[in-house]
Amino acid sequence: MKKDVVCLILSYPPLNSENNGTRRDWIRDVLRITQKAREALYRQKKVNVPELSSEMDKLLSRQIHDIKVHVPSDILVNMCNGLSPGYQAPPKAMLDRCTDDFMIRQILQYIQIPEIQRIVISEVNDKNFLVRLKNLSPIRRMFCRVIRVDVRFCSTVKDIEDRIIEQLGFSNSDRGEAEQLLRSQNFLILLDDFHPWIENLHHLGNGWWNSNNTQKIVLASFQFYPGVPMDLEIRRNHHLLSWELFFRNVGEVLHSSTIQKLAVHVLRQCSGHLRATVLMARALKGVKNVRIWQHALRVLGFQPTLLHVQDRIMINALIFILGHLGSAANECIKYCAFYLEMEGTDKVDLLERWMKEDLIGTLGKGEQIVQHLVDAHLLESFANGESVQMQNEIRKELVKFYKVEMNPTLLVELDGRGLTEAPENEAWEEANEMSLMNNKFSKLPDNPNCPKLRVLFLQGNHRLRVISSSFFQCMPILQILHLSETRIKFLPPSFFKLVQLRKFFLRSCELFMELPTEIGELCHLEVLDLEGTEIINLPAAVGKLTNLTRLKLSFCAQTSHCRKDNHSNTIIPQNVISNLLQLKQLSIDVNPEDERWNAALKYIVKEVCCLKRLLFLKLHLPEVLLLNDLWDVASSLYQSCMRFRFIVGRHQKRIISRLSHESAIRFEEQETCLKYLNGEGIPTGIKVVLQHATALFLDRHLTVTSLSEFGIENMKNLKFCVLSECDEIQTILDADNDRNGVFPSLAYLELHYMKNLRSIWKGQSSQMPSLSNLKVLALHTCPKLDTIFTFSLLIELNSLEELVVEDCPEINSIVTQEVLAEGVGPPQEWYLPKLKKLSLHYLPKLASISGGLAIAPELEWLSFYDCPNLKILHLEEVSTCKLKVITGEADWWNELKWYESELFQPPNLDDIFVPIERYTDLRTQLVEINDQLQAQKQKKKTLSPVLVPSIEFEAGTSSKQKQVAA
Repeated sequence: MKKDVVCLILSYPPLNSENNGTRRDWIRDVLRITQKAREALYRQKKVNVPELSSEMDKLLSRQIHDIKVHVPSDILVNMCNGLSPGYQAPPKAMLDRCTDDFMIRQILQYIQIPEIQRIVISEVNDKNFLVRLKNLSPIRRMFCRVIRVDVRFCSTVKDIEDRIIEQLGFSNSDRGEAEQLLRSQNFLILLDDFHPWIENLHHLGNGWWNSNNTQKIVLASFQFYPGVPMDLEIRRNHHLLSWELFFRNVGEVLHSSTIQKLAVHVLRQCSGHLRATVLMARALKGVKNVRIWQHALRVLGFQPTLLHVQDRIMINALIFILGHLGSAANECIKYCAFYLEMEGTDKVDLLERWMKEDLIGTLGKGEQIVQHLVDAHLLESFANGESVQMQNEIRKELVKFYKVEMNPTLLVELDGRGLTEAPENEAWEEANEMSLMNNKFSKLPDNPNCPKLRVLFLQGNHRLRVISSSFFQCMPILQILHLSETRIKFLPPSFFKLVQLRKFFLRSCELFMELPTEIGELCHLEVLDLEGTEIINLPAAVGKLTNLTRLKLSFCAQTSHCRKDNHSNTIIPQNVISNLLQLKQLSIDVNPEDERWNAALKYIVKEVCCLKRLLFLKLHLPEVLLLNDLWDVASSLYQSCMRFRFIVGRHQKRIISRLSHESAIRFEEQETCLKYLNGEGIPTGIKVVLQHATALFLDRHLTVTSLSEFGIENMKNLKFCVLSECDEIQTILDADNDRNGVFPSLAYLELHYMKNLRSIWKGQSSQMPSLSNLKVLALHTCPKLDTIFTFSLLIELNSLEELVVEDCPEINSIVTQEVLAEGVGPPQEWYLPKLKKLSLHYLPKLASISGGLAIAPELEWLSFYDCPNLKILHLEEVSTCKLKVITGEADWWNELKWYESELFQPPNLDDIFVPIERYTDLRTQLVEINDQLQAQKQKKKTLSPVLVPSIEFEAGTSSKQKQVAA
C-alpha cells in the first residue's frame, strides 16, 4: 500500500520532473523487493523477511522525505492507511474529469517502465474509462495491439486468459498459436470489471511475456480490495489528493456551490501541480468575489508557448499571486528570493535589512508584510515565529519569474525540444538571446525584427538548408551566432550586415564549401570557427579581420569541378595569417592529398611564426623539415605553455582509423599532441618536439625497432601513447641502458597491429620508478607477442587500472612462467594492486591468467571471449572480493572449473556472469554491459549507501554451480 501511494504522489508535478532517472531506478528497486516477497508468499521460497522489510522501509523513507515538502504528514498517513480524503468534496461529477486525467497521467508515466507489467486500477466509476485509455494516441504509438476484455464473469485466471484468447479471435484449441502471437508483439490488455479475489492473479499471462517487447496488462475494478498481487495499484480516490490540499488551504469559502465549480476549474488549470495548487488556494483563501476567481482562471490559462507546461503553471500562478500582494510586499519577496539565506534568518534582522533597502518605512509595516507572505505560503516561519525562511522550490520559481520579468531571454530557451517550426515574429522582438539549437527547423522567419538580439544559437538544426536573404536584416547588435551542424550551403546577403558580430561558429556544415569575400566586412569579428566545415579556400579578405583571436579552418581537396568554377589554386593566400596578429588559437585541418597545401606550407609556416600571442596551434606538416623550420623560428613559443597538435608525415585521409572512437577522443583531449606517420629513422625535429608533447601517435613507422630509440629522456612528459602498424618494432621499452626511470608520466599505452612485437619490456628494473603512473594498457592484434609482463615490469605497475589483450595468438598467460623462477626482488602479497578491469579476447593459447600468481585485489570487471584453452581458474589469480561482472560465452562458462586449494574455496559467481552472444558484435555488447555497470555505480553515489542493493545484471545465467578441480 505505502509504495503505491508513494508512486502515485511521485506522478504529480513538480515531483514527476525531478531526477526522473533516479526515480525510475528507485521504482525498479522497490519492484525487485516486492517480487522477492511475492515469491516467498506464493512459492514458499525462503527469504529474510525482516531484511526485505528494512530495505523497503529505507527506500520508501527517502522518497517520503521529498514528498513531505509538498504533502502534509497526516494526509500521507491517511492515504497509506487506505483512508479516503477527510475533507468535504464537491459532487463527484465535478471532479470526475480531474481525477480521470490524473489517473491517466500516472498510467502513461509508469507504463513506460519495463519492470511494471501488471497494473490494477481500483474504484473506477466510469465504465468508459478504459475505452478512453485505449484510444489515447500515446497508447496507440506504444502498442501494436490493444484489446479490452470484459471479465466480470471470470472466476479463475484460466477464465480470464480464455476470454483474452477469444477476443483475439482464437479458439481454446488454438491457445498455443494465440500465446505465440502475444509473445511476438507489443501488447496492452485492458481487463474491465475483474474480481480481485481470484486466486493466483500473479500468474496471469505468465506464458506471454517477452523481454524484447513492451507488454502490459491493466485491470480495472469498481471497488477497492487491498493486497491484489500487482506491480502497481492505482486508487482513484487517492487522486483526490490535490482537491484535499486545495480545500485545506482555501478554507470555508468552498461551501459555496458556485465557488466549488470555479475551484474545480482552478485545479484542472493547475494540472495537479502540488506547489501551484497550494499557492493558488492560499491566494484565494476567504475570497468570495466570483470575479476574482474568474480572473484567477484567466491568468492560469495564459499559454506562453515558449515555456514547458510546468513552468507555465508556476509562472502564471505567481503572476496572479504577486499581482494581489501590493507593491511593497512584491519588493520584499523579490529581495528574499535573491538575498535571503538558504537556512533562513531572524525575522527582526530581515526587517532591518528591508528598512536599510528602503523597502519598508516601519517595523510594524514589515511585520504585516512578513505575516502576509507567510500566509501566502511564499515564506514560512519557524523557531516560534522568531525566524523565517523560504522553501528552495519557492525560491527557484520566484527567481525564474523575476528573471523572466527582468530579462525576456528566458522566454526563448527552446533548445532540444524537437520543434519543427521556429517561433513567430513576435517572440523575437524583445529577446536579447535566442536558444533554438537541436531542433528540427527547416525554415526560419523571413525577416524577424530583433532590435535587442545579441546571441542566436541555431546549431544542431540538421534540416535547416536555406536562410532567407533578409533574415539577418533587422539584427543590428547581434554579437554571437552559432550555425554549426546545419545543412546550409551559403550565407544570405543580410549576414554581412552584422557589423557588431564578435563570434561566428559554422562547424561541421557538410554542404557549405565557399566562404564569401564579404566576410572581411565584419571587422569586429573575434572568433571564426569553421572546424569540420570543409571549404575550398580561404578568401584574402579574412586578412582584414585583425581582431580575430581564434581561427579554426578545415579544407576539402580541390577537385576538377572547383577548377572549372575558377576557384583559386591557393588554399590560403599569402599575408593573410601574418595580418592576424591578435590570434591566440589557430587550427588548420586539410585533406592530406591536397597539393595546394604542400605548395603553400613554406610561407604559412613563416607567417605562423609571426604570431607572438599564439597559445594553440594545429597544423599538418607533410615533411619533417617543415617542423624543423617552425621550431627553429618559434622555439621560444613552444618552450612556453603553448598547446599544439602536429601531424607530421604524409598519410592517407583516415589517419586514426585503427583507433576506437573513445581512444581518438582521449588523444585529442591531451594538451600537446604529435602524430608521426610513415616515418623513417629518428629525425632530430621529432625528438625535440617530443620533449614538449604529452601525447604521441606513432603510425606505420618503417624502421624503428623500439620506442626507446626516440630517446627515453625525450619522453618524460608523455602521458598518452598509441602505436599502430609499426612492423619493425619488437619491444616497446628497452630499459637495459637506463637507470633513471622510464616513462614516469605515461598513463595510457595502446598498441594496434604490431606485426613483429614480441614483448613490452626488455631489461631489468631501473633504480628510479618506471611506468609508475601507467593506468591503461591495451594490446590489439600482435601476432608474435608472447610476453606481456615479466617480473621486472610487473613490480613497476602499481597504478595499472585496466588491461586489454585482444587477438594475440601466442599469449598463454599475461605473466610469463619465468616470473616464478626469477625470484628477483622481494615477494609481494598482491601484484597489480589497483587493476579493476581485465579483458582477454581472442587468445587461443591462453591457459592461465597469471600462472597462479596473486594479482588484482581490486578487480571489478573480468571479460573473456574466444579463449578455448582457459579451462581452469585459480582463485589466487582471480580476486572475487570486489568483482561485479564476468563476461564470456555461456558454454565456456558452464564447462569452466575452479582450482580448489586449502586457502581458497570456489565461490558461486553465476549472479554476476553475463553471457556474450556469438553472432552479435563483441564491442557493442561490452559497451552495453559497461554502461549498465556504470549506471549502477552512479546510483550508488547518488543514494545513501544503506539504500543501494548489490549490483545485479538482468542477463544472468542459471544458478548451476561450477565444477571443482581437485
